[in-house]
Amino acid sequence: MSARLYSFILVTAFSGVVLLWLALQLPGGASVTTLIGPRTWPLAVILAMLAFVVLAFVLLILRGPDHFITKDDDLPPEETVPDEAVVREDASSYRWRFLAVLAVTVAYTVAMEFTGYLAATAVFAAIVNVILGERRPLRILFTTVAAVLMVALVFDRLLHIPLP
Repeated sequence: MSARLYSFILVTAFSGVVLLWLALQLPGGASVTTLIGPRTWPLAVILAMLAFVVLAFVLLILRGPDHFITKDDDLPPEETVPDEAVVREDASSYRWRFLAVLAVTVAYTVAMEFTGYLAATAVFAAIVNVILGERRPLRILFTTVAAVLMVALVFDRLLHIPLP
């Protein structure tokens, strides 16, 4: 087990260093007209990933591989009450959900050209909520409105990046 953990940490660290080098090739905020440059978010995510890799390595050295293994047999079974609004199906339906979300994503990117970004995002968010099992209309409405508002506020107002 420890060989797998060391291998995972080594491969992840190597990938992170390569991605870090690639992210540093992107232009910064001073090179573009927006508030932050294209380098900001990839660089932040990659640095966070490398920090977690270092943390995992330190934990592996200090506490050993047993720290990363969960023992589910020792825990008592939890009583779970399923949410009646979410349709629970067998595991074979997950493949079709994946394909449905993939098809809706392709349609979303095509529709964006004709309807605009925010309208297409609203329809996309609502449809994906239904595909993933949400059946409460109010919850679908709130998550759709929240998604559209968050995208509009963050990109248009905060980052000054005009939406298509």
